[in-house]
Amino acid sequence: MPHPCKNSTDKLVFNIDAALPDIHVQNAGLLTALTAKKFPFLGEVGLSATLVRLDANAMSSPVYAADSSVQLIYVAKGSGRIQVVGINGERALDTKVKAGHLFVVPRFFVASAIADGEGMEYFSMITTTQPVFGEFTGKTSVWGALSPQVLQASLNVAPEFEQLFREKIKKSTILVPPQN
Repeated sequence: MPHPCKNSTDKLVFNIDAALPDIHVQNAGLLTALTAKKFPFLGEVGLSATLVRLDANAMSSPVYAADSSVQLIYVAKGSGRIQVVGINGERALDTKVKAGHLFVVPRFFVASAIADGEGMEYFSMITTTQPVFGEFTGKTSVWGALSPQVLQASLNVAPEFEQLFREKIKKSTILVPPQN
């Protein structure tokens, strides 16, 4: 348990809005991750957090907690669609959310969000101090770990499509702007 602090709001309060984002994609939004490195008190209570601001019609690509943590997500502004998929591949949640809604992403489940026309902002509390998220896009995508042959067999596609798929995935980011 954390020890009480006398007259020390610096240790218990952090302005995440003023923090530099860890990821910023033009016309898509930003993501700010908060761990004990930026806010030491989180380490004392065993938590971390993220703030995601999606621009109008932008998407947060599918991610999952690879470390068995659970996410509690609060929609602070705007609205959009949330999809959560379980480890068996079945959709666990597919719903429209708006400011004030709270939902849980269980351990190892995949979550994705698409903002409506006004954009969406959500805050996530994560039940670990050092979260490990697996991504399906970008340079750290789980797809990159698969050999071309395994990826072809998994997707049941020709070698040319596998190569195109791999190239597109590497160029993507976790925050995706709307398609025109």
